[in-house]
Amino acid sequence: MSSKSGPLSLCQRCQEWGKINIHNMTYGDIINQAGDKSTTIKEYVSIEQLAQQPYCAICTSILNVYYMRSQVIPVLQSWPARRIVVCITGPFYLDKGISNAGKLLPRGPDISDPNYIAIRMFLKIEVSTLPLESSEENKEEPSFTYRVGQVNVAMKEVSGAPTQFTATPQFVMKYSNEATPVLCDINEWEIPFFNIQVLRDWLRHCDEYHGKQCVDQNNKNATLPVGFRVIDTHDMKILQPNGFVRYVALSYMWSGESGNDIQLEESNVEGLEVKDSIRALSIPGVIADAIALCRDLGERFLWVDRLCIVQDDSVNKPIQINAMDRIYSLANFTIVAALNTRTGLGLPGFTNRPRHPRSSAWAPPHDAEVEAQGITVQHIIDGSVGTSLWNKRAWTFQERLLSKRRLFITEYQVIYECCKGQATELLTWGNQTAYEPIAGQDSVTRGDSSFEDEETSGSQQIDEVLGFYTKSQYSGNSYAIKETSSIRDYCFWVKDYTTRQLSFGTDILNAFIGVGNALGAALSSRMLYGIPEKYLAQCLLWSTSGVAYPRGETYEIPSWSWASCLSPVLYDWRYVDYDRYFFKLASLVYFYYQDPGQGLRRLDVEERWMEDEISIEDLSRREDLPALSGRRIPGEWRTNRDWRDCPQNPWRAVEHQTLDPDACRIAAMFPGALIFNTTVASLGIDHMYYKDGIPEKYQVFNASLSNISGEHVGILSELDFDWVEAHRSAEGNKKLFDVIVVSGGLVKYSMRNNYAFFGYWDKMWLLNVMLVQRLPCKPFVARRVAVGTVTLSKWKDCNPRWETVVLH
Repeated sequence: MSSKSGPLSLCQRCQEWGKINIHNMTYGDIINQAGDKSTTIKEYVSIEQLAQQPYCAICTSILNVYYMRSQVIPVLQSWPARRIVVCITGPFYLDKGISNAGKLLPRGPDISDPNYIAIRMFLKIEVSTLPLESSEENKEEPSFTYRVGQVNVAMKEVSGAPTQFTATPQFVMKYSNEATPVLCDINEWEIPFFNIQVLRDWLRHCDEYHGKQCVDQNNKNATLPVGFRVIDTHDMKILQPNGFVRYVALSYMWSGESGNDIQLEESNVEGLEVKDSIRALSIPGVIADAIALCRDLGERFLWVDRLCIVQDDSVNKPIQINAMDRIYSLANFTIVAALNTRTGLGLPGFTNRPRHPRSSAWAPPHDAEVEAQGITVQHIIDGSVGTSLWNKRAWTFQERLLSKRRLFITEYQVIYECCKGQATELLTWGNQTAYEPIAGQDSVTRGDSSFEDEETSGSQQIDEVLGFYTKSQYSGNSYAIKETSSIRDYCFWVKDYTTRQLSFGTDILNAFIGVGNALGAALSSRMLYGIPEKYLAQCLLWSTSGVAYPRGETYEIPSWSWASCLSPVLYDWRYVDYDRYFFKLASLVYFYYQDPGQGLRRLDVEERWMEDEISIEDLSRREDLPALSGRRIPGEWRTNRDWRDCPQNPWRAVEHQTLDPDACRIAAMFPGALIFNTTVASLGIDHMYYKDGIPEKYQVFNASLSNISGEHVGILSELDFDWVEAHRSAEGNKKLFDVIVVSGGLVKYSMRNNYAFFGYWDKMWLLNVMLVQRLPCKPFVARRVAVGTVTLSKWKDCNPRWETVVLH
């Protein structure tokens, strides 16, 4: 059968794209002659070279993507075209692409049109700027063309050049349906609307294969907060159910724009409980679309915060906020509007809201896998959801973490995630004969999937129609609170949460309270200002880049909590997974708490000696400390000697249990304060590194701690250079600051390895310390400034003294 049009015009460089054999396709007698080997093309070409081929269809297609993206990158608008290089790699296909035997799977083309063989694929385009030359005149244009196996010398100039953007635009290539097919057409390939039936099948697949592991459909005994309301999407009204009802939750961003601020208030509660009352409202498009989507998915009830919480009810609103863990975890699933705008216009790809016409060129690039000529599915959510503005908001963090099943509606595709697996609309686009997304069409007939979601230790299983795949066991921390969630998960989540944006700093704990409730249950611990009481000793050791400047509007939050800090925080030891000792610590302090509701009480903090959970009192009854096992560990005799010589150890901690009565009376004035006995030393602060007598200037770095004799004894983590410069001692001006001990531990394994090699066994143990600032008007009271470590054997040379500290 002959084609209706002739072959496309291609330049000499792009001739390979005109041959169907560059694709690993099987259709009739047409098959990739390379067998199971990749036929990926990779070439470097300047923008000037592309522009010199205005009649080449491939060059023009690449150039169009470049011109579109360069409009928002100022440097590309002023850079010489001959010094802007594009690395073009492809073709790639929207599937994993590797069989169980490790061979490339042949792909079937779209043959719905009898005149053409259509192949849908994407390219990876990386645009870099080469350094400007001293003179642009009389320079011979270098050839950047490079194909696999043929390295061009000019490519060396590209190495290290800054990448301005990476894109993976999608194209459909049409070849003639002839004995020798030739390329007849190349067009953008975009999917303007998502298919409702695909979303239904994801949910049904999860129901059938995962069951209660992802969501319990029979939550009759579940308790929702008093005053809980939902939107009845059929009767279009607000409903306060008598008991538990199956519902969907919505996670989105409030627009904050006038005219888009309709919400539930005491004045309109009764009116909105009338049938069809919501139809008369001018609600944001994202909420209107979520209501319609729920109906299309067969769900009647939807929970949306601004229409289901009475916003001006000072009594009931805090109850709802405090129950966010139950509201999101008990939802059948959560519709997540993971968008890059707060305008609230609607859900891209739904009904009459088509996606951006050049969606794939603007979307976060696919993680292309060259050998398989497919995509790496493990990073799809990180790329599409993780980079969205929605994911940068603090309030949405708990909504993502607490929801058991999440339907992410992004600007470019829909992604599903549950406790057991993930699915992406991307992986359903390649099977156009099974699912052809058509605007307004809710159901498409297809065969049943035989995919079984099983845990595998090898390559991931992928359902070609559903786009479902199992989560990789190596995918890192997931956004899901489980019974097995640990303190390590908590530390990862705190780091993530504190990088996010809050419109009002006073919401720092409110937006985390749902996570705190769920984590408290998982860790069997009460939460104190965002920190699990049981693991207080570990969780006091957070740090931040610079100095932990307090939130001006949240001074009521004690300084020992990360919630008091303006900057993102992290736990350094959280990432040393291969060193089990670095996570453990030696308990040296009895912690008390000025509870705002109960008064002074002793905290239920887990006491331990490294790997052993053992109380300080039990340790003090022993002659020898528990032995450690493993490599690069100090011997028992040395450990016992070093700790016996230290002014703060389990034996002396028991002797100093009684709190100073005056300190306790003052602590009553500071609700939320920690009160404990510990050793305190006055130490000097200085830069860590000097060169030729001048401190080396780094924006943020570790600072040095020294005793009264000027001897280096420890470090403070992550401090501003300028702050250290302002607080260090100078000739004739000795400055000392109080440092308190909070726990003990071993140095990192990498350091132990070095110390063992050189025989520095006396440096193996350390004390975890906190630099504090005293309140001059109140004795005993101090505020946290920074954390660090002091070498255990050096502490006795710091003239430490036992004190009762009120840390607020």
